[in-house]
Amino acid sequence: MSKTISWCILVIAAALVVVMAASAPMVLSDKNTFLMGFVNHEFLNLLGVILAITIASAAQLHLALNNIEEKHGGKDIFVRTRRGIRSGSYYLIALFLIGIVVVVAKPHLAHNEWSQTVFNGSALFILLWYALILVSVTNGILAVKADSAAVQAQRARGVSEGRDNPPGGSRRR
Repeated sequence: MSKTISWCILVIAAALVVVMAASAPMVLSDKNTFLMGFVNHEFLNLLGVILAITIASAAQLHLALNNIEEKHGGKDIFVRTRRGIRSGSYYLIALFLIGIVVVVAKPHLAHNEWSQTVFNGSALFILLWYALILVSVTNGILAVKADSAAVQAQRARGVSEGRDNPPGGSRRR
C-alpha cells in the first residue's frame, strides 16, 4: 500500500469521525457497549501488544538490512527504507502516548454523546493508523529477499530440494 493511499485512508477516517460526531453521535458514543468497554485499559493493552510486536519486527528488519549492506560493501543502500522504519516506529510510540491521553481524559471530559464520540472515534482512528503502520512494516519485511549467493550455495548442497533431511526427519544410512 502506498503512502498516499494510507494518508487518504486516514483523512477519510478522520472526516468520518467528525461527521459521525455531528450527525449521529450515538453510533460511536458509549451507547455502543463495545466501544464503552473497549476505550479503556483494553485499548491500551491492544496498542501495547501491537507496539511491542511491531518494534521487534522493525528492529529485525533493520538488522537484516545491515546484513545485506555489509555483504555488498557497506554501502548505504536502504536509506529511504531505514527512514521509513524509524518514522513508523516513532509514530507508533507517539500514537501510544496519545492513546494514553485519550483513555485517561475520556472519563473526565466525555460527559455527553458528542464528546464520547470524539474520544471513541479518536481511539478507532489511532487503531487504524497503527494497522496502517503494521502493514507498512510487514511489507518491508516481506520485501527483503534472501541473499542470492547463500541461496545458490544451499541449492548446490541440495538443501532447497530437501535432500539433506528427508521427510520424516531422519536420514537413511
